[in-house]
Formats: sequence, structure tokens, C-alpha cells
Amino acid sequence: MLEVLEKEAELHSISVKYEGKTILEGAWKPFTLEDPQMMHSLSKTGTAICVGFALDEGKLKLEAPFLDYIREDLPEEYDPALEKITVYDLLTMQAGSPFCCNNVWFSRLEKNWETAWLREKKILEDIGKVFHYDSGCSYTLSRIVTKVMGKNCRTLLDERVFEKMGFREIRWLSSPEGHSTGGWGLYLTAREISELGVLFLRKGKWKGEQLIPAWWVETLSKPQVAIPGCAGKALSHYAYHIKAGKEMFAAEGAFGQFLLCFRNFPVTIGITAGTTAERIPDICLAYIKEAFQQRSAAPELRAEHSRNLKKKTADLSLAFPKGEHAQWEVDNWMLMNQKFSFSENPRGIQEALFLQENDNLEIWLKIDGEEKQLTAGFRKWIRNDLYPGNFRHQYHCLAYAFDGSALRIKVALINTSYVETYTLRPTVAGDSATAIHPQLTCSWQPNVTYLPPAPDNTWHFTATRKPE
Repeated sequence: MLEVLEKEAELHSISVKYEGKTILEGAWKPFTLEDPQMMHSLSKTGTAICVGFALDEGKLKLEAPFLDYIREDLPEEYDPALEKITVYDLLTMQAGSPFCCNNVWFSRLEKNWETAWLREKKILEDIGKVFHYDSGCSYTLSRIVTKVMGKNCRTLLDERVFEKMGFREIRWLSSPEGHSTGGWGLYLTAREISELGVLFLRKGKWKGEQLIPAWWVETLSKPQVAIPGCAGKALSHYAYHIKAGKEMFAAEGAFGQFLLCFRNFPVTIGITAGTTAERIPDICLAYIKEAFQQRSAAPELRAEHSRNLKKKTADLSLAFPKGEHAQWEVDNWMLMNQKFSFSENPRGIQEALFLQENDNLEIWLKIDGEEKQLTAGFRKWIRNDLYPGNFRHQYHCLAYAFDGSALRIKVALINTSYVETYTLRPTVAGDSATAIHPQLTCSWQPNVTYLPPAPDNTWHFTATRKPE
């Protein structure tokens, strides 16, 4: 299963539990099992759990118009179609949204997130009938939870679920108004994801205590509406802020974050990744079913499988940058000890200075007006605490290599899904191969991104050597 998943996707970590016990854990360096990663839309499951608390306590009703709970947030002018939308419609993504207001859409707003979303027009004839994915539904549910419960979703989950399961302090982004973002922004590890799956399979009970109402755990994973284009897939329907199929249900986040639960087997899987691959649930389902069919295999075959699995997970790592050399191959290129000024680029790099120390590459950067120092390793990952105390993008792990005339640097942003490759080449000047090249042609290629598509998923820019 791991070998097929690796061919299909860039995995960062995985945790598999059988009857609540860990049978497989692994992380692809430089990612680890200890560093929480942004869950993107897997976060919606946390919102669904909190909605269940409100329903169970009679503070919220599925069939109620959602405006009954947040009418004070309405702008002066709004689409009257909003009056038809129920809490159920929000939970099942049937609110008539013409497009998805995602984290990028909301992050551009400095205030009044709810009011801004309520200004959006709706497709009247689709309300309650047609699936339209929209994280604005999730934020609105989070806003309603805060209103009726007196605490935001992160606080409720911490107090009622995560602390009792022994999780570390959980991070969840919030809006300027203090509500959990609802549809994204929760940070978890693969271990914590699979543990949450165990809680679901145990119908919300943990060590004898009912943390989530059992009726709600059973209800939230029942298929409610077909997802367009997903017929025949393991996850063909949407339930209450979670995807569902006949044999499994799953929380799924952008770029390959998964909480997989199997209906017929006591197995849960937590995955963090940086990929756009869509077949991960189907692959896992096929192999887990095969595993249960082979439980009667001879002891010697099972022992061999166990040895192979331990060997496979002993030294997992992402690929290092392409290149065979730690030293620059082109004489007199003057890359080292020279400061370069960069044209506009996706990461806001303004200036850079490169120094070589043994097999390490020391890099001084100016990014969006801030000076940063990093170290990259040759065929090894070196962790840099680039933004101390900022859990959103604190750690950056770097590796580099020289490939002919190109310097390649790979950067793994450990608290995110992102792994980025920078390629810097000298701009040929004149006929001499040994001429001093004052300019670099540069490219930036992310594994995944929210940016509008670019050819080959690569962005190009330049750098000019600054005079001394």
C-alpha cells in the first residue's frame, strides 16, 4: 500500500491503527510524526463535532433557517434567497453557493467575515437540492456555534475532546472576530488524525467516557447528497461536513490530508501530504480489504510481510534536489559571497547572499523587508526556525545540490503541505564560458499551491548581482 501511495502522491506522514492500536507509523523526512500540519478542509470535521454538541443540547436545530441564529450579521442589502437556507443545508453544502469562498477568499478580509459572506448571491433553485462546496458554509456554522454555545469551536474541542484524549495544545486559526475558521486552519499530526478516527469508530466513547454524542457520530457519516463526478469512487457522497461511501467515510483536506475510517473493519488511517492526487482513499480501501482477506496467511509469510514493512518505514524520505555535487562546478561564476537582487516572485524574496561552509550552503535572505538566515544541507535536510513562535510556518527544512550550471534548493515548510524547489542558473554573457555572469535566471516550483495555474506549475523570475 505504501509503495503504491508513494507513486501516486507525495506523502508526509501516515498513522494506521487496528482496533485502536498502532500497526504502522512513518514520516517522510524532513516531515515528522510530531510536527502538526495544516489540515485545510479536514478541519470541517471539528466544526461538525461542535454542531453535534449544540444539537444534542437543544441549542440548535437542523431544520431551522440559519439566519435565525445570526441575523445581526446581515448587511443592509442581501439576497432574499438566504431566508430559505437551513442549518442542514449548510452542513451538507446545499446552500446554493455559486463558488467556493475558501481560506484565500476569507484571508483577504480584515474584518466582518460573516457579513461579507452573507453579501454573496445564491442560486435560489439549488438551495437544499444541489451540492455546491463552499467553506463559507463552514465558517457560518462555526459562527453559529460560538453564538449558541458561548465558546468557539477550538475551545469546545479542546475542553470536550482533545484534552481528554491526551492531545497537546491544538491550534486552530480564527477570524478577526474570534470565531474558529470552521472550514480550514486546524493543525494536527497523522497520529492525532488516526486517534480521532478511533474515537469515531467507538461511537464517540473514549476510555469509558462519552466525548461526542453516540447518535451524532452515527449520523454525521451517513451519505446525504451525491458529489458530482464521484460516482463509483470510495467516497461518492457528502454527509455532515464529511465525505461518505458504502465502505468508508473520511474527512479530507486540500493537498492530501486524510482521516479514513472503514465501516466493516476496525481500522483508521491518518495521512498528511502535499499532493493533488485524488485516489488515496480508493487505494487504501483496496489494500485494507486485501489485508483482511489474507489474515489466514501462513505464519512465515506474515513474518516476511512484517520484516518488509519495518524495512520500508525505517528510512522514509522525500527526494533530495536533483544534482550530484556539493561544490560549484563552473569556475569564476561568482555566485558565492555575492549579493543578488531579485525581481518579483511568489515568495517575496528581495535579496540573497550565498556562502558555502563545508558541505552546507549558508543563505542570507531579505523577504518582504525582513532579514533571514538559513542553512541548506547537501543530501541532508537541515531544519531552520525561520519564524520563531509562529506555528503557521515556523520551520523550514532545506537541502541543496549543484546540477551542472544550476543550483537547486528544496524547501519543505514543515507546518504546511508545501515543498518548493528553487532553481538558479547563470545568464550566459558573451562567448567565454568563464565570464562573470552578473545575472541569474530563476524558477520556483511548488508541489501544491493556491495560486492560479502556471505552465508546468513553474514561476520564473530573475536576479541581478548587486555592485559592491
